[in-house]
Amino acid sequence: MSNKLRQLFKNISEIDPPVVLAGFILSRIEKEKIRKAKRQLIFSYFGLGGSFALAIFAGIFFGQAFLQSEFWSMLSLIFSDIAVVAGNWDTFMQSLLETFPTVYTTILLVPIFTMLISANSYYNSKASYKHKFI
Repeated sequence: MSNKLRQLFKNISEIDPPVVLAGFILSRIEKEKIRKAKRQLIFSYFGLGGSFALAIFAGIFFGQAFLQSEFWSMLSLIFSDIAVVAGNWDTFMQSLLETFPTVYTTILLVPIFTMLISANSYYNSKASYKHKFI
């Protein structure tokens, strides 16, 4: 029975698509791939620009608070009173951890990290676009 079905469908010419249709479909697939690569490149442009602007904004508004925290005055004791710091190193380290500006550091590092991810995406998209489509 299965041989008869194969013979029946083998003789139908409508199953094979015309050559023009196959070429049209393949060209549309290539155009869609190029469009997708361009879209990724544009998104990486916006991501890079936006994260750079956000990093500048965070640096202006939160950088001053980061630099004026008590952490830096405690850290400067290493250079001025090294003997006192060496004698009380465990207490000194705890004081440094307590005064570390964690919130400001996070606010400053998140846009920079995002900018690095966007730069990676930009260079990968650009290399992929040049390699595959040009």
